[in-house]
Amino acid sequence: MSRVPIISRKHRVCVICEGMEELVYFKRLLELNVWSTVYEFIPINAQGESRIFARFQDAYNNDNYELVIVFCDTDKKPHKEYLNVKKRINDFFDKRNAARKLILWANPCSMQLILSHFGDIHLVDQGKKTNAGIIENMTGVKNYNGHETQIKEICGKIFRRSYPEMKERLTEQEYDEEKAGSSNAVLFFDRFEGDDIGWIDNIRKTLNC
Repeated sequence: MSRVPIISRKHRVCVICEGMEELVYFKRLLELNVWSTVYEFIPINAQGESRIFARFQDAYNNDNYELVIVFCDTDKKPHKEYLNVKKRINDFFDKRNAARKLILWANPCSMQLILSHFGDIHLVDQGKKTNAGIIENMTGVKNYNGHETQIKEICGKIFRRSYPEMKERLTEQEYDEEKAGSSNAVLFFDRFEGDDIGWIDNIRKTLNC
């Protein structure tokens, strides 16, 4: 007598990535298999901070995911675009702190996370030309200007062994979106590593999804 096959259902999480840096980096972490297999992450490139909310709203309304989150930069003060994304998400759910639960951010930019795989770093500016020398020193990639091939080259130098090193470096920073060199990525990554999906259920209950 044949057995009934076991049907496995993964928990689908859509990740709206601000741009190519976030998209390529997130996909690289998926390739390294550092997170629990109970999740299926679907990263989407918003192609710019001003387009994040539209992509977020579209993904949420499609109702194909258990949760939709955002991965983006805060940029430098006064964080105009970032604050606008937060406001629109809060208004969408009519919840004052909805965005706090749904945004994985890095100040001033996601390159802070990427370079943390290579060593201690404290970026204070999101400018690609400004950071080009730092990026070359840490990764060997010259004249960085944000081109897709350059991002893939840098992320291709990230390996599984550097993942805990990156987390340790970020943990030493405060989770303060106003502070340069800070990021809340570790809070999300810790959740992604575990099989307990209670954090998704808690967010959905809070937002009344």
